[in-house]
Formats: sequence, structure tokens, C-alpha cells
Amino acid sequence: MKKGVLVYLICLLVHVCIAQEVPTVTPLVNQFPADSSSYITNLSVSIFENARVILNWKQPEDTSLTFAVIERSTGGRNFEVVAVLKQSEIKPENEWIDEAPPKGRSLYRVRFSGKEVQPAYSKAVETLIAGDISFRFYPNPVDNILIIRSEAVLDIQVVDAVGKQRIGINNLQGLQTLNVSGLEKGIYFLRINNHTTGLLTQEKLLKN
Repeated sequence: MKKGVLVYLICLLVHVCIAQEVPTVTPLVNQFPADSSSYITNLSVSIFENARVILNWKQPEDTSLTFAVIERSTGGRNFEVVAVLKQSEIKPENEWIDEAPPKGRSLYRVRFSGKEVQPAYSKAVETLIAGDISFRFYPNPVDNILIIRSEAVLDIQVVDAVGKQRIGINNLQGLQTLNVSGLEKGIYFLRINNHTTGLLTQEKLLKN
């Protein structure tokens, strides 16, 4: 009987030792690096006509990172894959366009991966696609008075087709009117600088 107890104790001791040697593995999916210095490249974003999100980034020099995976988080949820660029599609400087971004706030990042290497990330960037409650302007086309409604504080420029500013108004918020009767008939653009998010967006405006 003593021999049996001794064998049992030895087995129990071996089991405990093995358990202590097994490391805890944390999944890498949807993790951010804790230190911003560990991001391997920067990601820039622009919004065109409040309808498309354009991402730009430089590919890391590490040749083992053969995939660039664009990920998007909407409404504070986990990141989801929206596009995958293979090695043959990747350039030193890259651009990817989200043709149908969701309304409201979203986060974008690029995950760089390859065979037998841990993935690395770009820094996440935030976008804000205006919906009915964040920013609106009407009528479009416009005759004389443009109505602008915004919950955030905005700086707005009206520029012509060659990029010359024709009208500028700062610190606009709430429901405001803008007199555009002095503009000639044609195509213009509203450049909107959002004080809250720091984002610069551009919208097309037609003048009758």
C-alpha cells in the first residue's frame, strides 16, 4: 500500500511540474500593441465626397511580411477583415479605397503578416462619415441660400473647380445659412474641417 501511495505522489508531482512549464498563449487577433512605438508604420486616411475612405501607408521593409490585411472596426466592435493584399499587389507606397464605408465613426488599421512570423500592425486611424444627424447641407443644387446643419463645430470653405477659395466661414455649429448668390453657375466643393475629430472632408456642391 505504501508503494502505491508513493507512485501516486510521484505522478502528481510530475503533472504539476509539466503544467508550470506550459506558457499561456494569448491570441493576436484584435490586439493592439501596448506601446505606440511598436507600430511598424503609419496609416493616413482621407474622405472624398463623404462617400469613400482612402487609406495610404508605406509597406514595411521586412520582406517576410507578404500580406497586408485591411481591417475595420465599426461602432466599437471587433475588427473585421475588409480586404487582403497579396505580395504581388503590395507596393512600397500603397493606397486602398473603401467604396462603401459605414455611416458614423469607424477605425481602420493594416495588419501585416506572413508565414511563420507574428503579425504586426499599423496605427489605427479614425474616420467619421456624416449621417443624417452629424452633418447635412441642402439644397444641392443651390440657387442663393445654402442651409447647413451640424452637431459639431466646423470650419467650412467653398472652393471652385481650380481650388480657389470663394467663401469661408469658421466655427459653424447648429443650423446656419450661407449666402452663395455671388457664385457663378458651376461645380464647387465644400471643404469641412471638423474641430471635434480633426478630420477634413470634401463634398461636391452644384450652383444653379
